[in-house]
Amino acid sequence: MDTRTEPTTEPHGDGPTGSPDASDRRFDGPWLAALAATVVAWTLLYAVDSAFLTPETPLGATVGFAHGYLLAPLATATLLLDALSLAERRVADIGVFKWIYALAALPAPPVAVLYYAHREWLKPGDADLLGGP
Repeated sequence: MDTRTEPTTEPHGDGPTGSPDASDRRFDGPWLAALAATVVAWTLLYAVDSAFLTPETPLGATVGFAHGYLLAPLATATLLLDALSLAERRVADIGVFKWIYALAALPAPPVAVLYYAHREWLKPGDADLLGGP
């Protein structure tokens, strides 16, 4: 199963890579910014949970739930959507590694730093990678 869609006609984009127009893309979005915000929030909540809270208290349970069941899957989803967006725009194809990073990000979202390093290694110096779609 391949997650990339192949156009039925010739690419009609104006970009140098011949990528489809923005209206034809399914995975556009500010995924890298959302991933960074989610990882920072997860790290802060995890640090507060580990250092100051006990799981027996309502606040400890709430913070544990927030970083374990809300922010970790959100970080995983944004990591996958960013990788799919790069592949759809034909900027960089991370391949099977996107799934490895996603599985590793479920218990520990700071793995996204490794994903970002891999992303930059595949396409260094491209200013469009840091911005939006």
